[in-house]
Amino acid sequence: MTTPTSPILENLNDRQRDAVEQTDGPLLILAGPGSGKTRVIAHRIAYLVREKRVHPRRILAVTFTNKAAREMRDRVFGLVGEDAGRDISLGTFHAVCSRILRIDGDAIGIARSFTIYDDADQIAAVKRALDDLGLDPKRVAPRAVLSAISKAKSELQGPRQFAALVGDYFQEVTARVFQRYQDVLEQNDALDFDDILTKTVQ
Repeated sequence: MTTPTSPILENLNDRQRDAVEQTDGPLLILAGPGSGKTRVIAHRIAYLVREKRVHPRRILAVTFTNKAAREMRDRVFGLVGEDAGRDISLGTFHAVCSRILRIDGDAIGIARSFTIYDDADQIAAVKRALDDLGLDPKRVAPRAVLSAISKAKSELQGPRQFAALVGDYFQEVTARVFQRYQDVLEQNDALDFDDILTKTVQ
């Protein structure tokens, strides 16, 4: 292994440098907790910007947690500077998707002023849907219904697609609640976390 010539490659071990310098085609990194994955990604971004002259706006980096996103952002800013760092799309999956929808969501019928319903908001919307349909939340658990709706959305099913596959009483109730739940979201110009990642078609 040759001595690194770029300061971006300093303080990286041989395997980490290999990952940072691999810029042709896809790269899969398999590594356990605490092995330096965030460091490698941050240095890889810096390497692309500083050494390969990739424009920061052409780079997208996503993480699962806010903590990881903050750590990555701090590392990237430290390596490329805040001016270049601000042009990189970096954050959690939900934050990045939300940002994209605020800019281009009108192309798929999502107003830029949308709000995002968190877990408590979603449960409240399910309870309202149950109440609107005259269903007792003590007999039909809102959490179970919300979980079924989320699963359906992750499989790209809207209320109508879900209703077409109903196989038992719980699914029948869920199908009715699902439709009303989506109506509640639409009336309040709101999306849930599943809608941020996949558009639900009714």
